This record gives sequence, C-alpha cells and structure tokens, in this order.
Amino acid sequence: MNRLSIPSGWWVSLCALSALTGCGQHGPEAHGDASGSQAPARATVIQPQRKPLVRQIELPGRVEAYEVTPLHAKATGYVMKIPVDVGDEIRGPKDDEPGTLVCELQVPELKEELAQKSAAVSQANAEILQSDASVKVAEASVRSANAKVAESKAAIDREESLYLRWESEFQRVAQLAESGAVTKKVADETRAQRDAADAGRKEVAARIVSVEAQQQEAAADLEKAKADAVAARSRLAVAEADERRVSAMLDYTLIRAPFDGVVVERNIHTGHLVHAGTSNPKPLFIVMRTDPVRIMIDVPEIDAVHITPQTKVEIKIPAIPGSSHVGTITRSSWSLNSTSRTMSAEVHLPNAKETWRPGQYVQAKLTTAEVENCLSLPKSAVITQDKQTYCFAVESDGKVVRLPISLGLQAGADVEIREGLTGSEQVISVNASAYREGQVVTAAPPSK
Repeated sequence: MNRLSIPSGWWVSLCALSALTGCGQHGPEAHGDASGSQAPARATVIQPQRKPLVRQIELPGRVEAYEVTPLHAKATGYVMKIPVDVGDEIRGPKDDEPGTLVCELQVPELKEELAQKSAAVSQANAEILQSDASVKVAEASVRSANAKVAESKAAIDREESLYLRWESEFQRVAQLAESGAVTKKVADETRAQRDAADAGRKEVAARIVSVEAQQQEAAADLEKAKADAVAARSRLAVAEADERRVSAMLDYTLIRAPFDGVVVERNIHTGHLVHAGTSNPKPLFIVMRTDPVRIMIDVPEIDAVHITPQTKVEIKIPAIPGSSHVGTITRSSWSLNSTSRTMSAEVHLPNAKETWRPGQYVQAKLTTAEVENCLSLPKSAVITQDKQTYCFAVESDGKVVRLPISLGLQAGADVEIREGLTGSEQVISVNASAYREGQVVTAAPPSK
C-alpha cells in the first residue's frame, strides 16, 4: 500500500490547530486532568456577615442666601441720597431702631400735603371743642326746662287744691244765702274767690304747656348738639387717617434695610427719577441675608424617601480645602420635581464668619439610612432575574443550590439580607451568575 505523502508544512498547521481546539475548556475555573476528564469548577464562597450598614451618598449642592429681597420704591420721586453701595453690610430694624437707610427720595408735594392734613386735624379738634361746649349749654337748658316743668306741675296742684276749696265754700255759702242765713254779698264774694282760683288754675295749666314745649325744644337742641359732636369726632378721625396715610407715604421716601445682610446689587444713582411700584425693569437694590445660609441639595428619587430632619449631612466646599461642616437636614420639599425626579432638601448653616457665600458649589455627603447588626452580602453575590432575587450557595457535597432572599438596605458594596439566610451558608460571591443550580463545584475561600 502506498503511503500518502504529506508535506512538512502541513504538519505544523495541524499541530497548531490541535493546540487551539484542545484549550476549549468550559465553565468557571474548569480544569482537565491527563486522562481528559473534567474536574469540578472552583467557586469562591463566603459566609454572610453580621455588621452595621450605613448608606451614604454624595451629591452636589449650592449655597443660597437665607433671604433675597429686591427693594423697590413705594413713592415716586428723585433720588436725593444713597448712603450704601454694593458689598456694604446693612442692619435690619431692632426694637425701636429702624433699619439702615439705603436710599432717600425727594418728594416735596408729599410734605405740603402732610401740612394740609395736619391743618385739617387741628380744625377738626377745634370743632370738637365747640361741639362739646354746645352740648354742655344744651344740657343746662334741658335741666332748666325740667325744673320749670316740675315747678309748674307743683303750682297746678296747689291751684287745683285752692280751687276745690273755694268751690266747696261757694256751694255752702250759696245754700246759706238761699235760706237767708247769710247775705247775698257774702255769696258774691265767695263766688269771686272761686272764680279767681279757677283762673289761677287755668293760668298754671297754660304755663305747663309752655314750659313742656321749652323742655322738648331743649331736648331737641341737646340731641342736635350731641350729633354735631359725633360728626365732629368722625371728621377728626377721617382727618387723622388722612394725616397718617400721607405721613406713611412720606416715610416711604426713606428706603431702609429689611434685615441684617449685605447689598449685592445697586441700579440707581443720585438724581434718578424712580417710579412707585414694580413697573421699573430693575429694583433699586437687591439685598441678601447671609447668616444663616441655605445649602440646597437635589436628592434622587431612590434616596428621597429616606430623607428626614434627622438625616446627617457632611458638607465640603471644594474651593476651600479643609472646609467641612456636619449638620442635619433642616427641611425638604417632600414632593419630587416631576421633570428631574429629585427632591429639594435644605441645610441651614450659621455664617457669622462669612465662610459660605451664595452661589458657591459644595459637595454634600448624606447618611440616608443606618442598620445595626444586620446580615449582609456583597452585591456581587446577589442575582436578580425575572423580578426574583436570590443567591447561590454550595452545600457540603459540593452541589450549588439556589436560595431566594429578601433584600433591605444597600450600602456601598454590601446589601442587607432580611430573609432567606441564616448566616451559616457558603454563598458564591464571585461571578455568581455563571453558575447553575445542581452544578458540582469545589468551594474555595476568597483569595487574599
């Protein structure tokens, strides 16, 4: 039989191909022996550890003034004086002391109007004095009329008694005159006395009507005088209100600082005409309260639910090496921004030394959650697939088992295991997704 002759170059190629195909081992850390059988894969395993977990996140933040106020003019006038400029410190009102004067306007017509209103107040006060005097006179007239009425009523009682006496006497004498016991002259004299008493009675009755009319007139005068007094006081109240209004408008010509802070913007000069209200495109000044300051932090949705007023924050200013402040969240917006899906949180910091300046960029490290003595695994040992979370553990016989677990807090490279593990398991911690349940492996501790 003839042997096939193969060129020597083909032997080289064949050997190279054989070497390549011989290296095709599969599975994690698989090894072959001299007989060609495959050894169990090597799996790096650890035991779940009990330790405290602290979740911290680092977020950018910004420094903002505690308050920012644009100052506008309430009165229209010319700028007469500007005692402050950009960068100057200002003081707000304290007790009875007004705030720092930042601008004075000149409005001469307001001073004239105030003088007019003050004169109206003086006139109203004079009218009140006059009306009070009229009330006193009217009250005296009423008392006099009441006395006359009382006197007249007493007189009519007296005259009525006198008339009844002489009427009775006349009836008795008339009977005696008819019997001839007395003369006719005596009877006529008695009749005259009766008629005189009757006339006196009628006179007093007429006088009562007159004094009662005077009484009513005096009472009417008193009511009128009282009404005039009330009207005079109303006019005084109106005049005083007008005076206070114009005085307040005049006070608006002195624009003062609303709080302790600093002037950060100035848009006027001496002689400028400023108009009342916010119709001007720019305010006269912008002032800031810089003690304390607000550190504004936008917290992502995943951590927003953990932010409370007790959340710890460490704040650093990259522009100032070594600067650090530890505090807590002061307040938050609670709701999330619908666009950025972040929640705004604030940290208020004292700034008496003016370390923090509005507009500065800061780095904030937030401790969003802490768990003491919890069972934990590294994230590399946890697998999530089809909404199920599990890990692989190696049993004593080397078989891989799948253990469903429930997760809790995630902190750095570790995650809290709330359910599913006891702590004695040998959990595959490296390349866990490369293994399958039932696979036989060789468990090995992590390499150091």
